[in-house]
Amino acid sequence: MARRGISKLMLVSGGFLWTAAIASLVAVSQNSSSSEVSEGPSTAPSVNGTESAPIKPGVQQSSVKIGFPARTLPDFNLQECMGKKLGLKDLKGKRWVASFVFTRCTSTCPMITKAVMGLHNDKRVVEKADDVTFVSFTVDPKFDDIEILKTYSEIWTPDRERWKFLTGSQQQIYELIVKGFGLYVKENLGDARRPGFEVAHSNRVVLVNEDGIPVGTFLGTREEDMVKLRRILTGRDEFPQPGATSGLSFSSSDGNPLQIQFEVQPANTEDSELQEDAPADEDPTDAIGPPSVDETNTDSHSTPGTSVSAAVHNAKIDQQLPSWAKRLPPVNASLNTLAAILLICGLMAIRSRKELVHRNLMVSAFLTSAVFLTCYLTYHYALGKYTGEHGKRFPGQGVAGVVYQLILWPHIVLAACVPVMAIRVFQHAFADRREAHRKLARVTFPIWMFVSVTGVIIYGMLYHWPVVAAVPAVGR
Repeated sequence: MARRGISKLMLVSGGFLWTAAIASLVAVSQNSSSSEVSEGPSTAPSVNGTESAPIKPGVQQSSVKIGFPARTLPDFNLQECMGKKLGLKDLKGKRWVASFVFTRCTSTCPMITKAVMGLHNDKRVVEKADDVTFVSFTVDPKFDDIEILKTYSEIWTPDRERWKFLTGSQQQIYELIVKGFGLYVKENLGDARRPGFEVAHSNRVVLVNEDGIPVGTFLGTREEDMVKLRRILTGRDEFPQPGATSGLSFSSSDGNPLQIQFEVQPANTEDSELQEDAPADEDPTDAIGPPSVDETNTDSHSTPGTSVSAAVHNAKIDQQLPSWAKRLPPVNASLNTLAAILLICGLMAIRSRKELVHRNLMVSAFLTSAVFLTCYLTYHYALGKYTGEHGKRFPGQGVAGVVYQLILWPHIVLAACVPVMAIRVFQHAFADRREAHRKLARVTFPIWMFVSVTGVIIYGMLYHWPVVAAVPAVGR
């Protein structure tokens, strides 16, 4: 390595590196602040006077639906994935949250279950509502037997006492969903049946009171709805009481009351919102194919359709990737960190004229980077084999998304150059071509450092970014 002062190239490269690092930290801080704002006090009243979800300026009214006829769910007795039976009588006296998903789903189900996991793991919910039970019903019971559902549930690391996953006969589950919860579910057949879309169903999460009566529904694919549900569970908002949404009532010709859920929709409500709760004998187009923007967008300020794609894309990878492969990204980040430390120590050693120490440190850095490359390629092989994807997508937006791209693309381009340049530097060193070694090392060192440090930054942004909204990006 050179014994002269720091070159202009090293200064420019280092300046860009640390500017990008500081900018990413600032963006992370701003993103974290915006996620706190989402639970602000601003709310909109619903038809029956109960507060709706928080509303941001210029955003459509939330789709939270509160206030239902006081109607107890029909009794059911389904198989829990851990082997026991669970019925309505077991849930009486408890408040619980019902969700409807299936394990083969590649659309909204991972996002819904991830949202439920967020409530399940929330410290405030645990402290204020430790008696609340979360119940996930499969809508694909023909495929989702006990073992498959158990394997699926383990992905979300549930507290088995607080989160139940149920399966059973298709007839019993579908009747419970349609006649009990008043939601849509239908097995897709023919041309509508595609891998990951075997079942069309509502994306709603239902809050049920101690008497087994549904008192509110929330889109599990919408951040604002889940914020509202969290506020209710933690006591920050009043728990809904069962009751009709209006003073109107309907009865059949024999005088018996009809069980009809009635609500007034705002004029600008999109068709997908109306279709989402269609009766089972109808065939809403948004339930057959990929989810619509209205049902899935977690942040109305993000580009339509993009926030879900990143969240669902990443959740799918988390769901389908084997546990051994999930351990590789933090291993890769650790190897990049170690390589950067060895490079810095190697530079300090040559400046102190400790050539033997310098040589050993640089060889160690090269071997560390070689191990990283092996783990990196193994991880991406597993991604392709088990998920069919190439990598995760960055879930940030705005300035954060721009910063991520500015870090990612130079990292990818320069990472391809490092092995070739490093090998050539070692060839000059071992052939005792000192002048050629020094010249090439001055260029190779800052590039190698940049690739190692940005590798750690990219890992942090991809795997530890606070998910509020997402913009598709090429994952590492």
